[in-house]
Amino acid sequence: MCSIFQSKPRATCVDFARVWPHNRYVMLKKVRATIDSYSMLRQGDVVLIAVSGGVDSVVLLDLLTRLAPDYNLKLVVAHLDHRLRGDESRADARFVRQLALQHGLQLVSDSRDVRALAQQKRMGIEEAARAVRLRFLRETATRVGATKIALGHNANDLAETMLFNLIRGAGVAGLVGIRPVNLPLIRPLIDVTRAEIVSYAREHDLAWREDRSNADTAFTRNRIRHRIIPIMEDLNPRLIAALSRTARIAREEHDAFLELLDSPWREALIEHTRGTLRLKRDYLAHVSVGVRRGLLRRGLEQVNGDLQGITKQHIDSLCHLVISSRAHGEIHLPHLRARVQGGDLLFTSRLARPSALPTRDVPLGESEFPSFGIALNLELVPWEKDLMSLKGAGEDVEIADADKVSFPLTLRTRRPGDRFSPLGLCGTKKLKDFLIDSHVPLSERDTTALLCDEKRIILVVGQRLSNAVRVDAETRRVLVIRWKEIT
Repeated sequence: MCSIFQSKPRATCVDFARVWPHNRYVMLKKVRATIDSYSMLRQGDVVLIAVSGGVDSVVLLDLLTRLAPDYNLKLVVAHLDHRLRGDESRADARFVRQLALQHGLQLVSDSRDVRALAQQKRMGIEEAARAVRLRFLRETATRVGATKIALGHNANDLAETMLFNLIRGAGVAGLVGIRPVNLPLIRPLIDVTRAEIVSYAREHDLAWREDRSNADTAFTRNRIRHRIIPIMEDLNPRLIAALSRTARIAREEHDAFLELLDSPWREALIEHTRGTLRLKRDYLAHVSVGVRRGLLRRGLEQVNGDLQGITKQHIDSLCHLVISSRAHGEIHLPHLRARVQGGDLLFTSRLARPSALPTRDVPLGESEFPSFGIALNLELVPWEKDLMSLKGAGEDVEIADADKVSFPLTLRTRRPGDRFSPLGLCGTKKLKDFLIDSHVPLSERDTTALLCDEKRIILVVGQRLSNAVRVDAETRRVLVIRWKEIT
């Protein structure tokens, strides 16, 4: 742990050499060069600074407050307590609160149970912490109107990420490591080493908090930091600079490859709608392996939004599926399904919900609803207590007590929070649970037609009538609902 924060006088960036010691001038010049080289900031940006209380984020905050006048920035501090270290985590939050106060900046803080999420999602603690932290930062940026989110990753973090990816097995994309800019995320310290950051903090009497888990070699990244990198530095004392240079070259070459991939992509693409993407299987089968893999990765990313959870083995399986002699085949990948259908390769997201169909008014008589794929025929008739005479031999008919129906009627698809009272059940249940219990496939649940009156769902078309409109001894007239599928 470190001493109590001591505030320092502030000056603008126009008189570096005269006002500040040489180290501060050099560091500010280096960070500003990084910001300008990657176009990280624009005049008038609102920047959310992620501050954990560690030395990297404390120095980042100090530097950005000094650079803010030159870019006319508005700065906001964000801090998240991961609830992983008990009293220490709470002390970190208090420290960052005092730090923001000393700088006169707005602070947005929160705490979230990372361990519970990791158990729920069966994720590692590190992976869960990154996911929770990123979600918090994006939500906070939206709330405060921030245009950029500044993170404290440095050159050592970049080197460690590259080595981590190499150990697991990675291609050029893995060698890229951490991108300096991935909007709205920016990393102004990406060209600065950890040693430079600590030296700067000590020279200028900046206080920070030490996270003891950073020394725990049970974590792979910590073993890389404390064991592997020191051994490699025996071979090359400028290892961090060398790995940063390698990452920059890999990033430039990978970006060039992605740009050259645009033309093959246009050739391969058949159709792309929300949650689905269709590619020409024959084209994929005849391009070079590297281009094929690049096109498949792009397809997965466009359907899912990212490549999280996608490994080399997944891409290998897709390649094998594409070039196989099978006319039909299917494999399941994280969050999506891929299948070949003759000459097409189809990706379908298992997470994305299709856009809801527009609600349609349903009059009495016969009407077609092509977007729902059905035709309805509604008829009001006296109740003669002869169900079979009304249903005949067909199964696509339901009989409701017309006086329990609140006209007019509409046809729609499901919405969040929908509840339904299936025939035979006195109470209601979540519509989602009813569809699951009725074995409606996941891919069809968002397009299942719901016939509704002014109060509720009265019929899940093709499944069951609502108990709320069932016929009983008091029924005098009925609504006969007939439907059929149309193409």
